[in-house]
Amino acid sequence: DLPENNTTFYKLHTTQTEKNVTDVAKSNTREEKRLFHADVEIKGVKDILSALSEDEVKNLSNRNMPMRHFRAEKGDTKKAIKKIKSTIAWRKEFEVSKIITCLDAKGGDEEMADIIGKENETGKIMVRGYDKEGRANMYLKPANENTKEMENHMRHLTYNIERAAACTKRNSNGLEKINIFVDYQCYSLTDAPSVAEIKYTLTILQDHYPEMLYRGYICNPPRIFRFFWSLVKPFLDPKTKEKVVFLYGEDGKKKAEKLFNLETMEACAFGSKDLRPFHSKEYIRYVQFDYTFDEK
Repeated sequence: DLPENNTTFYKLHTTQTEKNVTDVAKSNTREEKRLFHADVEIKGVKDILSALSEDEVKNLSNRNMPMRHFRAEKGDTKKAIKKIKSTIAWRKEFEVSKIITCLDAKGGDEEMADIIGKENETGKIMVRGYDKEGRANMYLKPANENTKEMENHMRHLTYNIERAAACTKRNSNGLEKINIFVDYQCYSLTDAPSVAEIKYTLTILQDHYPEMLYRGYICNPPRIFRFFWSLVKPFLDPKTKEKVVFLYGEDGKKKAEKLFNLETMEACAFGSKDLRPFHSKEYIRYVQFDYTFDEK
């Protein structure tokens, strides 16, 4: 297994021994599906690591980050290096580590905690439940929008992406992707974000969290959704488009039954039980970061 400490990671995986080069592409007990032969991915990760400074490697989000960028760029190492450097810089500038730890009982940043607390009051984004393979489910409910500051919207989105990823990691023993459900129940055009916010959201999801989305589910799409979809679609890369699933009607229910335990799902995803109402303070203050809401 690879060390979590990135300094050790850097020292080990920039050596020339075959063992350490092979270790770059090792996964935990389970792993997401490979896109290339193991030898190709090993070389790609090695080349990416070799192009990063020691400081950049220290600031990798985790040991699989180079692999995700390599796969996202379809094996184009030059593009992957450019993208991962951009993401490392963004994580530092956007203070992602502060967002992740702001609600820690000791040492959390109070100003950031207040931002996340306010953004989360209505449950417009939350992590609840898993698919049958152990990937966490993150729900977005645009009709529950309660604030107007785009930068804080993105901080709240980032908090929940990181939380969903942490839940998947703990629950699945090696997988790392997440499911995203967008529930358009009670949605109206007044809830539609600006084009700038759509682009910002997709930049975060596609560029800074590549290969993290397993499936994106559109639930309860209203008639006016065609207008919103026309705004979003041009900014989706082809791979992301392939992962979008419209979940409605009998066909949608059959898909959901195959992939999820419906007793743990929200109503928008054909949940078969009345789940406990969302409680924001409990979610952000009392539930461990790598646990979903309502998880025992």
